[in-house]
Amino acid sequence: MNIKDEVLFKKLPIIISVIGSFLLLHQYFFAWNDPLPIEPGVFSEMADVPLDIYNWGIEHYRLEVENYLLFQNFETLAPVPQVSKTLLFGGITWLLVSLGLSLISTLKRYYFIAAMAVVIFLLTISGINSLNIGGISSNLALIVLILGVAVPAMVIHIFYDHFSLMKRTVIITPISVATMAFLVLRSNVTQPELMMAENITLMAIAISAIFVLYIGHALVGGFFLMLARLNQGVGLKISWHLTVFTIIYIVLLFMVLLDLTGDFPLPFSYPPLFFLFLLASFVGWFEVKAKIKQIKQPYELDLIGQSLYWIGFGITIMVFWKGQFSLNRPMLDFLDHWFVYTQIALSLLFFAYLLANFSGFMNMGKPLADVTFQPKFFAYLHMRIGSLIALLSLIVFADGVIAPQLSVSSTNYSADYYYAINKPTEARILFENSWFRYRRNEKAMIATVNLYQQDKQPTAAKNIIQEAFEWQPSVHEILLAANLAHKQDKYFDALFYLEKGLELYPDNDFLQNNLALLHSKGNRSEAAFEVLTQIDQEKEVANSNKIGLQVKHKSHVDEDPEVEENLIGRVNTLAFKNLKGEFVDFSLSPNDTQSTTIKEAIIRNQWTNKPVNKLSEDLQVVDSLSNGILSTKTLEELRISKIIRNYQEGQIAETLKQLNGLVLDFEGSAGYFHALAAKIMIGQGDFEKAAIELIQAESKGYRNFTVSHLPILYFGNQIDAAFDIKEKFELDFPEWMKVNSDEGALIKPEAEYFKQLSQLNKSFKSDFLNGFKGLQDGPLKAILGHEILIKKSHWLNEKEIQEIQNHLLDQDQVDKEYISQLTDLLISKDLTKISSEEKLRQKFQSTQAVTGNPYLTPFVFMAVSKAKNDEDKYEILRNASDFNKDPLLWMEMVKYSQKIGLSEYGQEALKKLSTWVEPEKLEKLKLQTL
Repeated sequence: MNIKDEVLFKKLPIIISVIGSFLLLHQYFFAWNDPLPIEPGVFSEMADVPLDIYNWGIEHYRLEVENYLLFQNFETLAPVPQVSKTLLFGGITWLLVSLGLSLISTLKRYYFIAAMAVVIFLLTISGINSLNIGGISSNLALIVLILGVAVPAMVIHIFYDHFSLMKRTVIITPISVATMAFLVLRSNVTQPELMMAENITLMAIAISAIFVLYIGHALVGGFFLMLARLNQGVGLKISWHLTVFTIIYIVLLFMVLLDLTGDFPLPFSYPPLFFLFLLASFVGWFEVKAKIKQIKQPYELDLIGQSLYWIGFGITIMVFWKGQFSLNRPMLDFLDHWFVYTQIALSLLFFAYLLANFSGFMNMGKPLADVTFQPKFFAYLHMRIGSLIALLSLIVFADGVIAPQLSVSSTNYSADYYYAINKPTEARILFENSWFRYRRNEKAMIATVNLYQQDKQPTAAKNIIQEAFEWQPSVHEILLAANLAHKQDKYFDALFYLEKGLELYPDNDFLQNNLALLHSKGNRSEAAFEVLTQIDQEKEVANSNKIGLQVKHKSHVDEDPEVEENLIGRVNTLAFKNLKGEFVDFSLSPNDTQSTTIKEAIIRNQWTNKPVNKLSEDLQVVDSLSNGILSTKTLEELRISKIIRNYQEGQIAETLKQLNGLVLDFEGSAGYFHALAAKIMIGQGDFEKAAIELIQAESKGYRNFTVSHLPILYFGNQIDAAFDIKEKFELDFPEWMKVNSDEGALIKPEAEYFKQLSQLNKSFKSDFLNGFKGLQDGPLKAILGHEILIKKSHWLNEKEIQEIQNHLLDQDQVDKEYISQLTDLLISKDLTKISSEEKLRQKFQSTQAVTGNPYLTPFVFMAVSKAKNDEDKYEILRNASDFNKDPLLWMEMVKYSQKIGLSEYGQEALKKLSTWVEPEKLEKLKLQTL
């Protein structure tokens, strides 16, 4: 035997077998989800969180916006065609078969004849005629295949038997491969190479069945050979070791058999049987080497038998891999059943063979390993005949289930082919037929349901699902049934499916996760939390869902979320922190994901918490996302996110303008947007406009009125509306303002304070100063004093500003450093102090923030003073006047309108101003300013 023969006929099959083993293990451990994916689908819900809280001393108002909560619900997706893996399987299988042909050609006469008969049978079941060469139902392809595969081996065996093994291979193997390639290329069916890769599986299973039968007693035989070698010259009672091992092994196998047949399901799970197959094949290698040495073989070179063994192992391991990556459950069940049958039958008979031939001197320490397969009594051949009888008995005991398993697995090959080439009708018919004939066949069932749904036949799909639950459905089928019921708003049906599933598959993470989300939908938050806590493997999904439920149900909010490098979990954590009014120590970017839903959620939740980029950059992100989006709801949510971002930047004017645009563009949500605008105006102390917005909100369907809204309506000059809403929503005025329609308000200090606050925006100097001085000292007067500083200090001189400052500095609850920095800014009118002074920066954020707020009139005037020309100054004042009713601001706007030649606009503004300013005060103000 030369090196080339060693490499080609031994090392190459071994390498392929090792690669196949790794492919099988990788498929089982890491790629099990590829053929029939179970993936966490992401859906979103909304939860209200506070964007801002306004403390007006006697009333607190929450500016709430919606944040996204992302939940992950496991879904069974449609089967995924495994085209590349199937082609690889077909190519390797045919290569090994072709290589084996040259080895078969070296067999002795009668063995060669028997082997060629088997080869021709295998070619007959290869499905080659499905290529339709020569027409439908023509046998031309099979004839050509036999000529190209079997005839060269026959010719060489008969006429050129002197050829070396390498020479035979160089002739036979290329002709075999070329013949198959020629037939595939000549076929006019769609993707003929894929069809043959699928159809050749049946031939490969037949070869695998022969190989599995061959290694049936490998473990018992290998164990005996090891004991015999260890005991050589020692004399231990290895018969006891062999007996105990065999009994335990046979009992375990029989328990597995009872579980496979359903006669006695085991209360525990066990690893896949291909692990035992790998072990038996490995041990069988040492047994086959012993057989070759001890028994006369039908070939001359030991290498031939060794190579045939590894070719058989390589093909078998590829068959196991094919069953795994295509999730052909009938095929996998056939392999498991056949493996267990052969192991029980041959191990039992081989054990009897060993006892019958070696029991008398098994424990004497003699070299039995060298003669294990040579005894004359109860010959090894007789043992195999007995094993076949035992094998048939086991098949009968299992009701011959391997026959439908083999038949249905073949149907699945054809269904997979039609599914892969996008012929849904043919695929559905085959998958449905496959499932009806063999119910442990989840891929066929799910493919059938999905194809029925694609064909707009939901009733047929529903019937299939209901039938599946009459048997023992798989996790895939349970998830599919529950999710379809949920989508059809059949909550209790979905609940039943999942609860039934957990009875069959306790502690399954997928089922537990989906059940928890269903409990949440039914407002059973504690049950949902309890189920999520029990999840072991899918912790990342469970944790992110748990955070979402904390926010949704306002439950367990004292438990800090487990934040990991999990994008969806972090999105929900943002909402959680926003609910609690806390900042997060991380930031997310919409560029972190490709999902539009997650992008929207990141934008909304991150901006609600803490923007990290410039305003212009963030708004550009929203605009780019909006391009091409057809969903009205998505566009609406993105525009709401823009409003939140502008508000966070202090751009109050722009925020309110965009809200007005939303009211016009999305009439169905107009009530919500009016209410949102009202809350923003409440925060700015503009109770008059806020009251109008609340009335409009109510007329558009807004119903979330509370007691704290009544003072806004009442002091916002909408007294009748206050009483109407009070009665309609069964509310009562707060204790600090006892109001009824007959007596009016019983003025208390708190009510007087609120009145002063509501009138501050449009009041004159004498009005707000007298009102301030007339209030009792305390927290409420401090709040009003601060409002005067930031909104009306442009009416005051330096002395008056300092008097208010001194009063505020005498109050214990006031941030004295902030008040000092604020008054210094108001007196100096230097806007740069906002960015240089820490306390001012914390309060106002930036110069753009204060100048973008039309209610901060002193800062508006500072911006006017910095403007380059009168046109810019007029524009600043005009924009502010859209919201702010400060008389001095309006007079300044009138003045600059006259300067730039827009006197008619100035006159119109004076007319509007006269509607809330008394004539005497208005004339006096004209004299002072114009």
